Amino acid sequence: MSAPTLPQRLLGAAFAAAPGLCARVARLETRIAAEALAGRRIEAPVFIAGLARSGSTVLLEALYSTGAFASARYADYPPVWWPWWWQQLRRRLPQASAPAQERAHRDRLQVTVESPEAFDEIFWMHFFPRRHDPALDQRLDAATRNPVFEAFYPDHIRKCLAAQERPRYLCKGNYNLGRLPYLRRLFPDARFLIPVREPLAHVASLLKQHELFTRLAAQHPSVPRHLARTGHFEFGPQRRVEHLGDAALAQAAAEDFAAGRDALGYARQWAISYGAMLDALEADPGLRAACRIVSYETLCAAPAATLDRIAEHCRLDPAARAALIADWAPRLAAPDYYAPAFDADTAEALARICAPVRSRLAAFPSDP
Repeated sequence: MSAPTLPQRLLGAAFAAAPGLCARVARLETRIAAEALAGRRIEAPVFIAGLARSGSTVLLEALYSTGAFASARYADYPPVWWPWWWQQLRRRLPQASAPAQERAHRDRLQVTVESPEAFDEIFWMHFFPRRHDPALDQRLDAATRNPVFEAFYPDHIRKCLAAQERPRYLCKGNYNLGRLPYLRRLFPDARFLIPVREPLAHVASLLKQHELFTRLAAQHPSVPRHLARTGHFEFGPQRRVEHLGDAALAQAAAEDFAAGRDALGYARQWAISYGAMLDALEADPGLRAACRIVSYETLCAAPAATLDRIAEHCRLDPAARAALIADWAPRLAAPDYYAPAFDADTAEALARICAPVRSRLAAFPSDP
């Protein structure tokens, strides 16, 4: 994410205060855009679902750059509810060019207003009450029913496809890890990419971001408000534990965070998130076949081969597949601007927390 401008902050606050009105206006937009949407089908959408700092944004950027996918973009916030109208307006406005800049995470990724970003969480927070309440099991399974959302979300996707004139939809959503069975019921031909990172390195990255965004929030109080409005509760002062079925483990993580034991809390969140994902995949062979687990370490060490397997799983056509590999394989490498620096006791405790889920992942078919 990049720092929001003042107009984005003001409009974002206004829209966040009236999501019901936004949803009603979105239904009006759907009716008015009916002719443009006629016959437009949602085919094999791709959902990237991994714990924050797993490599999900790299996958989002890489796939979007092929031109095969429509996705929410930085320029689409805050009017993300109305992608058809907003794109029609943008075409009539002068578009100032701006150079790519490193995003607020300070993690080497360069973005512009046209870069893809994760904004769909705004809709989940509106249509599913108490999203991100640590006391509530956040999993949504194939038995979940929400007719209002199930009418809205496919229409929204079709409007994005029409607005951007691209054939397929691409979405990054960290919290979709707990919704895989539900998403597959809504979109039976969907493809899922699940980036996974070695837990000690992953915890170190989460700690780095939490410290960074906590400092930013102290300097700019609008930062945590913006993160909360757009559905980012992974780090910073608005951080919350994601409860995915194991209430005791979620409570333990919350207690670690409250006591300042951030590394332990993040290790428990790693186990919570990927443990719940594995439970869902092991219970449903069809869902399992639709998902590909992507090792972040393998992506960095063998980018061309890993990107080729990703392209095959996502059913990219030959031209998009070749572009993905040619453009992104030379750009991928393990981070060299920080390294995990845990003392022996902490490293042992983190490894112990993550070991059961890590063992399950090691036995699960994924990138070698």
